[in-house]
Amino acid sequence: MNYFIKRDLSEYGPYSLADLQKYVASGNVLLTDLCRSEGLADWVPVSQVIGNIPVPAAPAPQPAAGTVYGGTAPYGAPGGYAPQAASQYPPPPSLHWGICILLTVVTCTLFCWVWAFVQAVWMKKVQPNSKAIIYYSVAAGFWLLSVCFGAFYGATHGLEGISSANFRVTVWAFRFIIAVPAILGNFNLKNSIEEHYNTAEPIGLSLNPVMAFFFGVLYFQYHFTEINEMKQRQMMGYPR
Repeated sequence: MNYFIKRDLSEYGPYSLADLQKYVASGNVLLTDLCRSEGLADWVPVSQVIGNIPVPAAPAPQPAAGTVYGGTAPYGAPGGYAPQAASQYPPPPSLHWGICILLTVVTCTLFCWVWAFVQAVWMKKVQPNSKAIIYYSVAAGFWLLSVCFGAFYGATHGLEGISSANFRVTVWAFRFIIAVPAILGNFNLKNSIEEHYNTAEPIGLSLNPVMAFFFGVLYFQYHFTEINEMKQRQMMGYPR
């Protein structure tokens, strides 16, 4: 059975009972933290889960330890950054999220399309089962088709058989067709990011589905910026 840990507004996991014991022994998880098992909604103190189960001795402290992404535990703990595991994977796209927003506005969302593929390609490297790049490719294909249609309409406007009403209906149809695979790509990328940063590089990352739905690539880049900054501080031995 796996367990989830909650401290303040942050939730981490899932973790096995052995992991939970280890984190309690190291002080990364407190007996007063809230805990629940998979499939259950009720939170109880960790002390009720551990009970009389022996807790193994805490391992020796690691050098150059930093603080957690989110500020609740050291690296390598629930919500922490494990440098040994992270060294096996390329870092996420490093362009600052603020610059991404600016370029998206300046280029009328064209940059956002490009950056979606940058993120999806990186995700494919660290999580080969990610399908975000496929969804984004489908969405981009329909987007290019809509651009070609718009250019065609502009060149033939006023010719028999093409009306402005038909054009508006077609535009809205294209918008819907583009939105479906784009949203599917956002949520596939969201799931892959969470999977990676809760297993391969366990920092206890949890992404908001509403933010992923509306802001997608820009929202993901905000977290990538935070993760890259956290890794740089950890490599230099600086606290968060």
